[in-house]
Amino acid sequence: MADALAAKARALLRRADAGVLSTQSCEMAGFPFGSLAPFAMTLEARPLLYVSRLAEHTRNLAADPRCCLTVIEAAHGDDRQALGRASLLGEAHQLPDAERAAAAERWFSLFPEQEAYEQFGDFAFWRIEPLRVRWIGGFGEIRWIERDAWCVPSPEWAAGEASIAVHMNDDHADALAAICLAAGDADPGDARMLRCDVEGFHVRSAGRVRWIPFAKPCPTADEVRLEMVRLAREARAVE
Repeated sequence: MADALAAKARALLRRADAGVLSTQSCEMAGFPFGSLAPFAMTLEARPLLYVSRLAEHTRNLAADPRCCLTVIEAAHGDDRQALGRASLLGEAHQLPDAERAAAAERWFSLFPEQEAYEQFGDFAFWRIEPLRVRWIGGFGEIRWIERDAWCVPSPEWAAGEASIAVHMNDDHADALAAICLAAGDADPGDARMLRCDVEGFHVRSAGRVRWIPFAKPCPTADEVRLEMVRLAREARAVE
């Protein structure tokens, strides 16, 4: 049960590209400070941030790493209380220089417009280390998720993640287009895989970035291949 709810909560964060980041205010001691923050998920399901030293939340995190990232499901229907939401509590720390290049590659593939910020020299990557997650999936589906149930092991293909995207984009663009069409994109002819993780993949299609889930975790390259074949076959069956 806990693993299934953790997977649903992780899927919500992997689909999202921004949330409310709450930090401990330096300006107003003792008060929480909430701000909109774009984020990306690492392979292991740790939120990655790209923030300016001038930002209020960066100053707050430098003084106290405790924070909370809240993400709410996109609205549908009239009952906001029925929407899924997750609040990830953890500690945020700036990444060391040795990890910056890998973080930048992931971030700018998802947020290419932000690569221009590099010229300012005051932006840095931070990562939130999850401690607990409060998941509310609707009426009767409320639970705390512990860290051990939240984080997932890095897949065996982690070092070759970029090659998976290159292979799909160069050799199976038609399959990606079919998958995106089945997912609801009206004109997915330009579909390109951006990143892959053990639970799904990000693709840019029809002018937007979306995360498409796998039916089950794929920790090996062969499992990713089989899952992409399954997704393409099912998508083409409904064309």
